[in-house]
Amino acid sequence: MKSARAKVRDSKGLHLRTSAKVVQCAQKFKSHIVLCHKCREANGCSILQVLSLGAPFDGDVEIRATGPDEEEAVRRIAEVFNDGAGI
Repeated sequence: MKSARAKVRDSKGLHLRTSAKVVQCAQKFKSHIVLCHKCREANGCSILQVLSLGAPFDGDVEIRATGPDEEEAVRRIAEVFNDGAGI
């Protein structure tokens, strides 16, 4: 299992557009991806679960992945959060 922490850089927090970008990225990997914010967990491939995290701007999100491409999955999803990646 690989994990990393990231900050929500969108000024509106983890809203629909941001969540959609994260889920689109997560769905490209074979690994099981979980996002965590303040003791809440969400399947990284479920838009409704990711939205339910309710992470605000500058909130911390932990990204965990288990599977064959876990390292790249964690790295790429962290980039979506940290760099904005078009968000």
